[in-house]
Amino acid sequence: MIESIHCPNCGAIAERHHLSYLAQVKTQCEKCDYLLVICTRSGHVLESYAPGLPSPRANKPVAVSIPHLSQHPNYNSRNRDISVLSH
Repeated sequence: MIESIHCPNCGAIAERHHLSYLAQVKTQCEKCDYLLVICTRSGHVLESYAPGLPSPRANKPVAVSIPHLSQHPNYNSRNRDISVLSH
């Protein structure tokens, strides 16, 4: 028997195969390549693969504000060429 379910990894439509002749349940998703095979007798995981999902922010540019660089007034004369970040 095959049933349609939501993938536990990405939420897309996935398939759950009840393989009674092997005493297994296999859940698979074509969208994210998720796989889980469980023994129905023991409940042990026989095979699994759950790839990480990309972050929704991964493709968005990140705006960064760089503070003004200035000379710190407390440095002595030999360190005048060193700039520090001011707040």
